[in-house]
Amino acid sequence: MSEQEQSGGGVFAPTVNGQQSVAGDQSSSDVQQPTLANGLTQAQQDSVDRARAYAQELQETVFKEILEAERKRKEEETKPPPGTVNPGLLGGKMDPRNASVMSRIYVGSINFELTEEHIHRVFSEFGTVRSVSMSKDPVSGRHKGFGFVEYEVPEAAALAMDAMNGTMLGGRQLKIGRPNNYNVAVAQGGFDMPPAERIYVANVNEAIGEDSLREIFAPFGDVRACVLAPDMATLKGHKGWGFIEFADPAAADQAAVAMNGFSLGNLVLRVGKCVVGGPLGEGMAALDSLAASSAEAPSGSALLQQQQQQQPQPAVRPPQQVVDVAASITKNIIGASGAAGPSSSHAAISDSTQHQQPSVTESPIVLLENVVGGRAEVDDELAGDMAGEAMKCGGIEKVVVHIASSQELADRANMISHEVTIFIHYSDPESAVGAIELFDGRWFGGRQISATMYDLARYRVLTSADTMVYIP
Repeated sequence: MSEQEQSGGGVFAPTVNGQQSVAGDQSSSDVQQPTLANGLTQAQQDSVDRARAYAQELQETVFKEILEAERKRKEEETKPPPGTVNPGLLGGKMDPRNASVMSRIYVGSINFELTEEHIHRVFSEFGTVRSVSMSKDPVSGRHKGFGFVEYEVPEAAALAMDAMNGTMLGGRQLKIGRPNNYNVAVAQGGFDMPPAERIYVANVNEAIGEDSLREIFAPFGDVRACVLAPDMATLKGHKGWGFIEFADPAAADQAAVAMNGFSLGNLVLRVGKCVVGGPLGEGMAALDSLAASSAEAPSGSALLQQQQQQQPQPAVRPPQQVVDVAASITKNIIGASGAAGPSSSHAAISDSTQHQQPSVTESPIVLLENVVGGRAEVDDELAGDMAGEAMKCGGIEKVVVHIASSQELADRANMISHEVTIFIHYSDPESAVGAIELFDGRWFGGRQISATMYDLARYRVLTSADTMVYIP
């Protein structure tokens, strides 16, 4: 058999580069095309280029719209709601979790008879309390004597910690501190440094608006901004706290020191420096954009401002100007609420040293004097002891042991004559009448007690900053 027959009849092609190929078995389409540097043929590269061009077209049209919609959705989710007055969150740099930690304080050594409601009420004068959580015993259901208070802004937490640490509440000395992860939250930062010319103001009477508050702080220097946090839940008024920004940092320092503890509108202001920086927000202007607000009657703040426009303020220099403006505002608030209050001058007050007793329907407050000889005789149990007796006459809101300053004793409008006085706040005036019959003339520790009914508005002024308080 020939070589041709052994190979199946195929015709051998010439040997090329040492390899033999069979002629006629390879079509023109099987001819190997030259490859590019990336290892692809030209045809393959063209396909890749067309795919890339199509992907780019999608990216610039369909995908772009999808990504833009997703970006806007995330912005809306993380954007603070309208009316927010929180520089840290409004700045967009601060992690909300860190803001929450910096707005929280630890409260220890709590009287076991106090509830979360009591703690909420006591600490709310420093700002809006977002939550109160107290660790409870799973067996008894009672709290363990400690818990956490969280505010809306870090400034409120800082003020509360400075003011309340070591104070007496329910016969026990509170211990205020920071959560364990506080330093971590501060170290992570994510917020602007607070402007030196900005201060935080809390416990502002609901009838005092931004314009009135600006006027009160103006004697310290040029006020560039005055923003109160609006109450977006009720769409009426503010939450009782906000920020004031001066043109000069020195003015802010002076205002923070001078106005902290200043009585304004029957409440004692809480003032301190800021903790974080950032935009202030709209403030009360956020309510103006709501259609519902236009249909509402003028708020207390608006009525107060109208009254102030009709009554020019005395043109005196600070700090007397602050006192005069505050006195005018307080007078208007007392008049609007119908509460009995002192006249605008001491001349209108009787020279008699006898206490003026309102009628039984006017006040649920009972004033006890001559219970102890002086502040040296005051102990942690005094308020609780008096509360035990006071409850025999009816329900009480709280008992306050007040140590009067020399200035308060000299002011006849206060109608107190002893350094240590005890106020019993009853739930109704009728119970207060019974308490006067119980306590007046009674002997306690070798002393004869004097019991009289006391004006509710003035009681709030005198005791708003007191810490020796018993709350049942």
